[in-house]
Amino acid sequence: MAAGEKRTTQLVEVARLYYEHNFSQERIALKLGISRPTVSRLLQSARDEGIVRIEIVDPLHRGTQIEDQLREVFRLKKAVVVPNDDEADHIIKQRLGEAAVILLDQLVEEAITLGVSWGTTMQAVASRLNRKAIKDMIVVQLNGGISRAEYDTHASEIAQKMGLNYSAIPYLLPLPAVVDQPDVKRAIVSDKNIAKALELSRKADIAMFTIGSFGHGSVLVKADYFESNEVDDLLAGGAVADICSRIINHDGHLCSSELNDRTIGIELDELKKKRYAIAVAGGKEKLSAIRAGLKGQWFNTLITDEWVANELLKAAS
Repeated sequence: MAAGEKRTTQLVEVARLYYEHNFSQERIALKLGISRPTVSRLLQSARDEGIVRIEIVDPLHRGTQIEDQLREVFRLKKAVVVPNDDEADHIIKQRLGEAAVILLDQLVEEAITLGVSWGTTMQAVASRLNRKAIKDMIVVQLNGGISRAEYDTHASEIAQKMGLNYSAIPYLLPLPAVVDQPDVKRAIVSDKNIAKALELSRKADIAMFTIGSFGHGSVLVKADYFESNEVDDLLAGGAVADICSRIINHDGHLCSSELNDRTIGIELDELKKKRYAIAVAGGKEKLSAIRAGLKGQWFNTLITDEWVANELLKAAS
């Protein structure tokens, strides 16, 4: 037996003894002739590698106390809150990704259309998908994402991964999020293939996207959509966030109608019409951006972390 197969067999054996037969870690260690810390590490590896999946059934479908509070205070359809004990940003994104996948798997069904945006948080979602074939499902990219710089937004990759995961047809928007002139946008969106993708995004039952904090270090700026002076002007006008490449201020309103006319993708007003408009965002630097999105009421479902959730509730009380 190859080393990899031997290790997998050991992971399965340890997991079955612990989860199916209720052996203690100490008893497993004695039975297999290994140390108790080794048993603990093997159990963690079994979870990390998907050999063990833990499902928690909430009979009331309500969630935790803080999730209930978020739903009630901000009139959300759903709220999901992941732990945050002052962990690093990449750990929070992993947890957000895992939570988003669990929710998606609960919501997707036959003949559904799912719209997805891009960004590092959405990458975390795509990297944690559980293979699940859904008949006649469509996945569509919500906004353009081709970078003008060397920075890779992974926009098409995210939609393609989701399509592959659900055995769904992916429709992509292989074009920039923002163009130089409204006339250029009109010419691009008149293309029949682009028009079809945009129409599908408008009709999508579910939209899942992240919320970006806007500034000189934001993803849209790294992708070279804005010159430094344009960023300064937007910040001076109150810009704090972007949702599907649409820039909003503290009150959740669009910052610039002229910029909006040059942005390619779903309109914010169209997000409001979704059965589920799911924002996936967390981390301290995203607090103002998430609050702005809530003020604009651009989504009805929020997946975030404990620290952000507590700060939102404190400010609202």
